[in-house]
Amino acid sequence: MSFILSPVFYGAMLLCYLIGLGLFYVDFLKDNRIANRFGVAMLCVVWLMETGFLGVMIKMDHLLPFFSSAQGTIFFSWLLITVSIVVNYLSRIDYFSFLMNLLGFLFVAFATFAHGQPVNIPFGQGDLLLLHISVAFLSYIMFTLSFIFSVLYLLADSALRFKRFQSGPFRRLPPLQRLDLYAYRSAVVGLPLLLIAMILGSVWYALVYGYVLILDPKPLFAIVLAIMYGIYLYMHSTGRLGGRKASWWNLACFLAIVLNFLVVGQFASQLHR
Repeated sequence: MSFILSPVFYGAMLLCYLIGLGLFYVDFLKDNRIANRFGVAMLCVVWLMETGFLGVMIKMDHLLPFFSSAQGTIFFSWLLITVSIVVNYLSRIDYFSFLMNLLGFLFVAFATFAHGQPVNIPFGQGDLLLLHISVAFLSYIMFTLSFIFSVLYLLADSALRFKRFQSGPFRRLPPLQRLDLYAYRSAVVGLPLLLIAMILGSVWYALVYGYVLILDPKPLFAIVLAIMYGIYLYMHSTGRLGGRKASWWNLACFLAIVLNFLVVGQFASQLHR
């Protein structure tokens, strides 16, 4: 158990992650299916290592891995790997696993510098707080999927405009319409989840402290995020925003998500820190 929590184990997990990403990159450049299969295998190894790490932390702290920044970040990476493996198994989408797990690696690397401690949960209110955090994580997963599909859309669009489909790695990208639809549908699911998470968090805080938390950077930024994604969905559904412009707007929305998750929540919000 002590080995799982040691720097050696954590470093080995990061190394396996890097090897998996390297194999996916080889597949990206050379269309090497063997490299892709070994990349998926390495991701499964990382998934098992992260599962063991989170399991030990849960056993030690008697809390789910939501209530400290480091554990929460690794748990988010674990979710990204899980989604990536499932999507790769059900419907192979080239470059999806590479981009998805590149984000996961960045989150794990960030967790190295995070120094959050588990919080004390008021008696009787832990379930509501747990639900708030769980739904927020699910919304982040859906927004991440939407972001990946928008990135793939921009790559495919660039390949078409510069006629790179005849050779090179871009020839295996899915059709533009399908990528745009996947990005839109993922955001359609993510926005209601974000709104539900915001409502649950407000209710939990009001029950515990007697008033609704408003003047805190993270909930204020979450309102901005909801407005940004609301604009994206409305403009896309009415046909006023599509194609490259919609994808670029979606990328800006996701960058705001990352800013809220890694910067605002860690350094600006006293409650969420």
